[in-house]
Amino acid sequence: MADELRVLSLSPAHDEAIKPSELIQITGHQQLTLNARRAITVLWHHAHRQGIEEGKDYVIELSELRPDGHKGSEMIEEAILSLMQTILTVRLSGGRTRRVQFLGGNDMDDPDRPAGVLTYSFDKRLVEILRDSSIWGKIALPVLMAFSSKYAISLYENASQWSNLSRKVYQDYSLEDFRGMLGVEDGKYPQFGALNKHVIKPAVDEINALAPFNISILPMKTGKRVTGIRLGWWRKNDNELKEAWLEAQRPKVGRRARISGRVEHIAPMPSVSAQARSARLENRRSPNPSLLEDE
Repeated sequence: MADELRVLSLSPAHDEAIKPSELIQITGHQQLTLNARRAITVLWHHAHRQGIEEGKDYVIELSELRPDGHKGSEMIEEAILSLMQTILTVRLSGGRTRRVQFLGGNDMDDPDRPAGVLTYSFDKRLVEILRDSSIWGKIALPVLMAFSSKYAISLYENASQWSNLSRKVYQDYSLEDFRGMLGVEDGKYPQFGALNKHVIKPAVDEINALAPFNISILPMKTGKRVTGIRLGWWRKNDNELKEAWLEAQRPKVGRRARISGRVEHIAPMPSVSAQARSARLENRRSPNPSLLEDE
C-alpha cells in the first residue's frame, strides 16, 4: 500500500475529520452516550491534525467538546470518563480483534474556564493499529455536532466509509451485526418493529436531513422474520446539499418537525438494477472497468 494512501499521510481540513475505519467499525460502545460518541471523533481529529505518534500528548480546547448551547462541564467530564472506562473492540486483518481503551491518561483544566484545555493520550496499541490504516470515512464535524441521536452518529460514520465509492452502493449486515454497529444496548428493542421505530427511523431521518448523502434501510427476511439489513447510500444533488447545510446551521429545537415535514420528499435509493445499468454504461466508457461490489 502506497504511503500516500494511508490515513496518517492525509491532512484533514479544519471541519472535516478523516477517521480510520478501525475507529469507525468498533464494537463495545453500547453504553457510550451521544456526547461520548462524538468525542471519539473530535479527539481523534485534533490529534490527527497535531500528528499521531506513540506516547505523544495532544491538546484540545474544552469548548470543542461542548455541544452547542451547553456551557456546563458535566457532559465533558462524563464523556472523558466513559472513554477511559470503555473497552473498544477493534477488528484486525485475518479475523483477529484487539481490545483497547480509546482514551488514556489525561489532564483537564477547570471545565468552566473559557480557555480550558484537555491534554490527552492514546493507548499505544491503538496507535500501532492506526499507523497502517488505509480505509477511512470523511466526517463533517458540523454534521456530527448537529445530531441528536447517538445511533445516527454510528450509522452516519459507517456509511461515510462508502458514500463516495462509485461502484459500491449498499452493504448487507445480519441483524445482530447491524445492532452491534449501531451500538444498541443488549436486550434493548429486541423486536424489529421497536428497533425500527425508536432507533433506525430517527437515525435515518437525521442523516438524510443533515449529511451530504442519503441512506436507506431495507429489512431482509428469512420467512416472516427480519434477519438482515441492507444499508444503501447515494449522493445528494446540489439542492439537497444546500438544504442539508442550512439545516445543520439551524437550531436543534424544531428539527424533528422540520425533518418529518420533508421526509416524504426524499428520493428512494436507486434500484440495484438501475445501478447495474449505470455501471454498465460507465464500463463502456472506462478502459479498465471493475465490477459492482456486493459484499
